[in-house]
Amino acid sequence: MADTVTVTKGALQPLKARRPWVDAGMIQRTRGAPRTGSAVRLVAPSGEFVAWGLWAGDRRFPIRLVTWDPEAVLDGSYFRAAALASARRRARLPLQPPTDASRLVFGESDGLPGLVVDRYGDFAVMKRDTRCLDDYLTAMAEALLGELDLSGIVLRDEAGATVLAGAEPPEEVTIREGDLRFRVDLRGGQKTGWFCDQRENRQRVARYAPDADVLDVFCYTGGFAVAALSAGAKSVHMVDSSAEALEAARGNLELNGPNANWPMDQSDAFDRLRSLAEEDRCFDLIILDPPKLQPSHGDASKAEGAYLSLQGLAMKLLRPGGRLATFSCSGAMTRGRFDGVVARAAGDRSCRILERLGQPADHPILLSHPKSEYLTGLVAELG
Repeated sequence: MADTVTVTKGALQPLKARRPWVDAGMIQRTRGAPRTGSAVRLVAPSGEFVAWGLWAGDRRFPIRLVTWDPEAVLDGSYFRAAALASARRRARLPLQPPTDASRLVFGESDGLPGLVVDRYGDFAVMKRDTRCLDDYLTAMAEALLGELDLSGIVLRDEAGATVLAGAEPPEEVTIREGDLRFRVDLRGGQKTGWFCDQRENRQRVARYAPDADVLDVFCYTGGFAVAALSAGAKSVHMVDSSAEALEAARGNLELNGPNANWPMDQSDAFDRLRSLAEEDRCFDLIILDPPKLQPSHGDASKAEGAYLSLQGLAMKLLRPGGRLATFSCSGAMTRGRFDGVVARAAGDRSCRILERLGQPADHPILLSHPKSEYLTGLVAELG
């Protein structure tokens, strides 16, 4: 018999509206001794069924909700079916540019809390931010392997890369985004190895690159830089703190056609932006794609200050009429707040938003879970 959790009266409205995380303060009492991954039945103080969830054991969010169907049975068959349904939804998406690298599962948006699965050619990589689905990972991997005719699926975590189904992947795989090619490190690359969520944005930002001097800050393995050069940029100057990332970026640039005009700096981004200003350097297009500067539950004012400083330093390097493509990957940084940061950084310079950018359709936003909209970006033109 499943463990039962009675939630407070005040929790009923958000949970019935399909909020997928249960705060510790929403729990009135627990019957049983749930372990991580246990199915739990949530009920109202009256005993009325509310939802089924999995016990995550997190201090702040101890339960992740999965389904509001009272007849559901949370077992291996259920989660295999959920993973297959997620992959089949992706198969119907008109992803642009055409690609063999995409997100197959996006956590709460697909009813699989905390889990992401990204496909890279013939292989896929799983990562999770909670262990509540661990009992079902192998079953889901085997189902996806057969459904998509993949060669192998690995789990990436602090222990490294573990094969869950099929064959072990090679050291690198080469993926395609339209006419571009990129090498992806499935074992050691950031996140699952590549940033599929910036696929469309790489193409959109590249439209501003012809004949431009471009500065790509936090360039990682060169996604934006390759797209900009392929679109006709005059030069692309890349900055990243990781020597390994820059070496991978060099490989991706060479893979897509040699071009001698792409200087690289291994440096802290803030420090290098300051030194470029001291050198009186100017650019026509600057791309800022930093890692998360604001944790989901961190100090908002401190993180906002970091974003503000970053925008301000970059804007000093933009020629009049230059464009800034800037991003935040923090779910806590709303579009309104991000707009405000960019406006404050612009100061007395005119600043026009040319485009708003975000995550693509294979990273769907769950309306009942605002934090699933985590990628915020815009292209601004500075006077």
